[in-house]
Formats: sequence, C-alpha cells, structure tokens
Amino acid sequence: MTDVDVLVVGPTSENQIVLLDELPRPEPHTVFARSTTTALGGTSAGKALHLVDRGVATMLLTTQGDDATGEGLMDALRGCGIDLRAVRTDGPSERHLNLMSARGERVSIYLQAAGAIPEEELRRARATAREALAQARAVFLDLSELSRRLIPEVSALAHEVWVDLHDYDGEEAFHRPFLEAADVVLMNGDRIDAPSTYLRGLVADGKTLAVCTLGARGAIAVGPDGSFARVEAPKVDVVDPNGAGDAFAAGVMSHALRVGGAAALTGDALWEALEAGSAQAVRAITSRQLSPLLDAPRAPRP
Repeated sequence: MTDVDVLVVGPTSENQIVLLDELPRPEPHTVFARSTTTALGGTSAGKALHLVDRGVATMLLTTQGDDATGEGLMDALRGCGIDLRAVRTDGPSERHLNLMSARGERVSIYLQAAGAIPEEELRRARATAREALAQARAVFLDLSELSRRLIPEVSALAHEVWVDLHDYDGEEAFHRPFLEAADVVLMNGDRIDAPSTYLRGLVADGKTLAVCTLGARGAIAVGPDGSFARVEAPKVDVVDPNGAGDAFAAGVMSHALRVGGAAALTGDALWEALEAGSAQAVRAITSRQLSPLLDAPRAPRP
C-alpha cells in the first residue's frame, strides 16, 4: 500500500448539471437552462480531489457500478493522483441531476442511487479500510451506505474522524451514527437554526471542531478551546458552484494536518484553517469541473 495521510470514504457519481437563472417554483411552468453539462461528481470524489490538490496523500474508498460509466469515473480519479479503491455494487453507477441557480443554490435529484454492496465486496472494503487506517492521520467519512457499514472499523481504528453532515437539521435519524462517530463535524447552514449556537453545543459535548458553511455569508467554526472564527465568502467570478463545500472541507482538513490535527486549531490557527478552506473553494468554483485537476492530462490506466 502507498503512503496514506487521509482515507476518504463515500460516493462518486456522474452528475448532469443544469444551470438556471433561479431554481424552479413549485408549480407547473417552463424554464430555459443557461447550460447543461455532464461531469464527475460525488461529495467524496470532490474531497479526495481537493485534498490531492493541496498535496495530501489521499486514498478514496468509493462505490463503482457495473457499467462503463463507473469505469470512466474511476479512471478519471486515478488520473488525478488519487489512490482509488473501488467497491463494486450491483447495478449501474450512481447518477444525479443537479439543478443549480446563478446564486449557487442546488436541488440534487438522484436519477440512480448506488446499488447494493455484495457481502464479498464489503469484506474487501473492511480489509482495505483497516489497512489504510493503520497509517492514515485522519479519515473523512461521508454520508453513504458504504460509510455507514464501515463506522465500526473507523470508530475503533481512526486517529481522527471527520464527518460532513451537509444540510443536517439537528434531528434527522440517518445522520446520527455519523455524528456520534465524528471528532470533527462539518455541515452547511441550509436547515439548521442558530448555527453558531449549534456548533458551540457540539464542541461543549466533546467534539474537537465544528464548522458550518453559510453560502454567500462565508463560514464559521468553533475550535477545541471554544474559540469562534468567521470568514467572509470570497468575491470571485463563479464558473460552476458545484463542489465548493467539499473543496472548503479539504482546505480546512489539509491545514489542520499541517499544524498537528484538529485539536491544534485554536486562536489564529482556526481562522487560518477557514481561510485555507475558502481559498480551496475558489479553486472549485472557478473551474468548469469538480476540481481543476480534472482538466490536466490523464495518467495511463494501471
């Protein structure tokens, strides 16, 4: 096994992205798209790409459908320098339709969910995770069935567990096992009331670090010592807002690794981590793909 600083576990998908002036109203009507593209997607693929872009040795443990689409997605990720381990699922690869507004709002529609994971593939995934966790400094556990099935291994072996709860509302049952396993919690503020209060509560309850992105209002965080930091959203010409949150998470994590882990993000280091996240988010939103690494020439398939 190659050197691994971070293990990322979770989904990769093919995304059809439709850019609109604004998201459709909840009533019958016709709208015209600004553009439509098909691209590599998936929250874990995005994090892995941006961690590699930050110079972090990254293994991605992800699902792959039994079709040519899945093969193409895996080849693209390997070509960007990711140590990729594919877990074969029954049926086609995961596919999404993302409706995007000019302001970066998104409605994601699952056209094809990831198929079931055969037991033999799950055994291989557990063995791969155990081997990677023996040397990885941290693991990013994304919301997915594969990740949920690996929570026992991650909880027992990981040095530091990062979890992205996305648009968690503070109550949804599906998120609870991930929240309980996490040392570091990231989320967005789309469905949570009083996000700063919620983050403070997470740290008071024993989490090392809690971070919430707020779209055009930037991002906030509460560090292990209870310190609070905020950054404004960068003012740039947005090409494609897809993947901004995953790039932000990768920037924060890479800075944490650089200074000794999430427990070291106190005082100025906490603000610097948010700044690193914002800088990496710019890399995503000024690219026409999930990461500018996907624009680089592909390496030959091993």
